[in-house]
Amino acid sequence: MSSGFPKKRVDSTIGFRIAAGCSLLVLLSSLALMAIAYWFLASTLAHHDREQVLVELQSLRGEYLEGGIDAFIKAVQDNDRFRRNNPFFTRIANGSEESGRVFFPQYWREFDLTVLDKPPLPRTEDGWIILPAHGDNHHLEILETEFPDGFRFQIGTSTEDRGRVLKRLRETFFISIVPLIILGLAGGFFLARRSMRPVQDLIRTAESIREGEWDVRVSRTGNGDELDDLGRLFNEMIEKINALIRGMKQALDSVAHDLRTPMTRFRNRAERALQEGDPQLALQECVEQSEQILGMLNMLMDISEAESGTLHLNLREVDFTAMVDNVAEMYLYVAEEKGIVFESVIEPQLRMTLDPERTSQALANLLDNAVKNTPPGGRIDLVAKSAGEGIQVRVADNGIGIHPADLDHIWDRLFRGRNQSEKGIGLGLSLVRAVVAAHGGTITACNRPEGGALFEMSLPRR
Repeated sequence: MSSGFPKKRVDSTIGFRIAAGCSLLVLLSSLALMAIAYWFLASTLAHHDREQVLVELQSLRGEYLEGGIDAFIKAVQDNDRFRRNNPFFTRIANGSEESGRVFFPQYWREFDLTVLDKPPLPRTEDGWIILPAHGDNHHLEILETEFPDGFRFQIGTSTEDRGRVLKRLRETFFISIVPLIILGLAGGFFLARRSMRPVQDLIRTAESIREGEWDVRVSRTGNGDELDDLGRLFNEMIEKINALIRGMKQALDSVAHDLRTPMTRFRNRAERALQEGDPQLALQECVEQSEQILGMLNMLMDISEAESGTLHLNLREVDFTAMVDNVAEMYLYVAEEKGIVFESVIEPQLRMTLDPERTSQALANLLDNAVKNTPPGGRIDLVAKSAGEGIQVRVADNGIGIHPADLDHIWDRLFRGRNQSEKGIGLGLSLVRAVVAAHGGTITACNRPEGGALFEMSLPRR
């Protein structure tokens, strides 16, 4: 089966967006981690270098105070033997010298040391002298101390080793960022493919249904996640739509079958009027037939609106006791004419908010159904009372009851039960259930153990 959906570019699919998002997330996370690690390492190395300079400064200060300039020079020379790979910058000066003396100047050729003889020296807020190298990005960090006799010395260290370590860290990061991006893309595509599989299955199922294959369903993973719930709801929706379509087809078939007889009778009456020249009687019979047809169509429309939730209810607070009593009084005479005992027990002062016309029609259908299916000498009991947060109406008879095979179908439109003594159009109970459901209530039907049928209607107080 060819897909009716247009082919999508790869970069417009959700899977690609998820993969690109994962890669971007990996890249941004890596950059953030790199920045944090770089800052932490740089600050740690800088703090360590300056701590060593401070320690060396205090040590040489003590040597000078204890042994003078000779002890100071000896200590500088001894330190050079232990720190050949990373020596301290050491410079001494006093007030009588025009320029200071730099120890081991061969280590510091890339720096312009003449700047140190031209005060004021460039200092940071915490007193450090920063001396940049020629054409490079490292520099000397120097700390100075002075004695009351005019002697002063400067101790510093180069940031070249620190910069070399940080440069290696940057190179390592830029080398590793490419495999990280590739890993992010691969992981993103894998996760996207795995996550979007139920959605793709949903699309394939929708395509099949559009082609008329109503029996296909979305396969579920069973893991209980949101996509699994979406598949479950989609399957339930398709089941409901399928049931509605079957119901509509059955209803249309039944309506077409049931309208055939009154429409044929309608046509025959009109033709006879034309042949016999008695239009008045024919027109009267045609009006009766048309009213029957219109009544059937109106009931079908009401049932359809109620089932779809669009039935308009004229809600108002009514005296429920008086309403039920009026309907019962009307059917009392019908039952007496047929020789049926009709007893009604209605709780007084029942009030609730409902549509009185439609509710009266639903109750009348229940009583009419009971009268039709109860033989002469039988009995019908009507009870209306408060029940919990609502009102309950019970209609019981000792007639022929409901055929067991019909219990699940008596609410279907245009259904005629096997035990019905008088055949109707099969819409009465469907309308009853539709009206009750529109009011937010429930209705049930069952056979009584002693014989006959029992209908219980519950309506909530609004």
